[in-house]
Amino acid sequence: MGCGYFEYAIAKEYDAKLRRRKEAFRLETHTRKALHTTFITTYGLAHNAYWNEVQSEVTMDDLFDR
Repeated sequence: MGCGYFEYAIAKEYDAKLRRRKEAFRLETHTRKALHTTFITTYGLAHNAYWNEVQSEVTMDDLFDR
């Protein structure tokens, strides 16, 4: 069995969960500031239908200067 390196793909259900969490945070804190979603992943995000809601991402290469 080979070891593959894959980007993280956000599924429809997880996208909905992220939106609910962001809205819950907004309601609880009463913030009017912009909320930015940042993903910290090993190999980055796959550019599928749901990645547009993510404003920034940090990968292993960013953390360890490869």
